[in-house]
Amino acid sequence: MSDVKQGFIAVHVGAGQHSASLKEKYQKLCHEACKVGAQSLRSNGNALDAVVETVMVLEDSPMTNAGFGSNLTLNGTVECDASVMDGTSLQYGAIGAVSGIKNPVLLAKRLCEQQSIKFAYGRIPPSFLVGNGAHIWAHEMGIQTLPPEQLISMRAQKIYKHYKRKVEDCSVEAQKCAKKRMDTVGAICVDDNGNIAAACSSGGIILKYPGRVGQAGVWGCGAWACKDASYSVGASTSGCGEHLVRTSLARTVAEAISNTPCPTTSLHRAMNVDFIDSKFLYGLEQKLGGVIAVRYSPQEGLGDFLWSHSTNSMIIGYMNTCQRAPVSYMSALPSHEVGKKAVVEGVCFKMKSEAESE
Repeated sequence: MSDVKQGFIAVHVGAGQHSASLKEKYQKLCHEACKVGAQSLRSNGNALDAVVETVMVLEDSPMTNAGFGSNLTLNGTVECDASVMDGTSLQYGAIGAVSGIKNPVLLAKRLCEQQSIKFAYGRIPPSFLVGNGAHIWAHEMGIQTLPPEQLISMRAQKIYKHYKRKVEDCSVEAQKCAKKRMDTVGAICVDDNGNIAAACSSGGIILKYPGRVGQAGVWGCGAWACKDASYSVGASTSGCGEHLVRTSLARTVAEAISNTPCPTTSLHRAMNVDFIDSKFLYGLEQKLGGVIAVRYSPQEGLGDFLWSHSTNSMIIGYMNTCQRAPVSYMSALPSHEVGKKAVVEGVCFKMKSEAESE
């Protein structure tokens, strides 16, 4: 009998508008991230370890809007948001508007882990840190810090200059286009015992106001994970952060698919009723969001991986540790439906039973 831990890893590199010419590179990146997460589980790492190691691969790529290569603020700097949630302990950690951190998701993880530590004199450990305070705390925790400019990629600098020039010329079309590069990253990992964790990491919207924190740093909006007696559920979001914060989309989706006969139908309803038609987004011309979600039953060894978006495209990847290779896919929505409808897709998965592992 094998004692190798089984698990399922799901990733996304954002809901926005992805260049068709970069599709294969994005999909390859999803593959690489999934393989790292799978190896973490096979090496007896827990779901939280696996999800963070998975997202770190995405943060390190200059192609994504997270960590190195993040979108630049109006002032031309990098400010990152990230969060993680451990569905087994229900602990959460997040950072916002932080500069000079190579892997923001790792800092969020350390905050999450600190929640179970008792501080002297009844002090309460922080679960959410922002700005310079988060940077100082990272240094104290031994997490790698960098001169902030080292997180600026050539690609991000080029995009920044392009849109900054157009926005200064008051081009409405340029401002609309700038909103479409919202390739926040995220992941969900669940093991065969139902231990689940979710993460989200983002550099924010292009030309964001310095100090702005998007959904990736807000509780219930960027990442959500929860394990109960019946199901383990997790969600990670992407899109326009303000839209996702107003609708607490990660938690909304996770709770919608938790105890329902058909998670696909429930996700479709949540995206349309609680997001597209939400009273909190009333009056907006377009509601831009995307989410990946996992629901798994440890008793049955069966799960569902679902994704949905109202943006032009969303690129996802997934891997079952009992399979040799990851799968990646770019989902697309017709341009006339962007911001007005949400597409829902998904796959079922099965973990190996002990008998199959012998």
